[in-house]
Amino acid sequence: MIMRKITILSFLLIFALGVKAQDVYNPNVAIRPIVSMSVYKVSMTKTATVVIVRLRNQNMLTPFSIKSKDLIIRKSGEPDAYKLIKSENVPFFPEKHTFSYKDEILEFTLYFPPMPQPVKYFDIQEAGADKQFYLQGVILDLPLNREITKGFRASQMGDLNLALEAFVNVAEMDMYFEFGLAYFNIIYILAEKKRWAEAAEWYKKFQERFFYDKKLYSNEFARMGIIQRLEDGR
Repeated sequence: MIMRKITILSFLLIFALGVKAQDVYNPNVAIRPIVSMSVYKVSMTKTATVVIVRLRNQNMLTPFSIKSKDLIIRKSGEPDAYKLIKSENVPFFPEKHTFSYKDEILEFTLYFPPMPQPVKYFDIQEAGADKQFYLQGVILDLPLNREITKGFRASQMGDLNLALEAFVNVAEMDMYFEFGLAYFNIIYILAEKKRWAEAAEWYKKFQERFFYDKKLYSNEFARMGIIQRLEDGR
């Protein structure tokens, strides 16, 4: 009887270790279609990758839907993609979610097959070129997340020096992160501080590297009217 109990306990322990999830809450996201869209939680087990997405109605959003159920997940910059297995509470077209009040939160869950470990960052998007729903550069790497969060919080508190330090750390921590999030914020802060020579140096680095969101940020620099100063360095 005692041996049987030990065997059962050993099985339960092995089972629990086998399905234990790697949970990451509130990871930073490099590119998303709506500013108030975020990833609340990513759970990774041997059997699935589960992503909980939240959309907050900050500015009276129009009715929200996802055009296609043909969603894929993949490690950022890698070709292997995995298709959506199932979902919960997703308004797939022609269904739609109409927001009723300010700051209302729509939360939905996406289930994908497991991705080969380790996973530092990944993308979710509609398959095909005409994608309208996407979460690209979802960062699971804890040091990167920590520094990016520190940078954004420092910016919100008006501590531009601390924010600049954090984003420079991010840019130097991972040369394979193919999104310009850190570079944009470095250049933006240096421009705010009128440190044009340094801003020009970072802008040159930004121009030389490949980023999935390079056009997005280049358009923002143009909108800000600072491209000439970034090119001249003065």
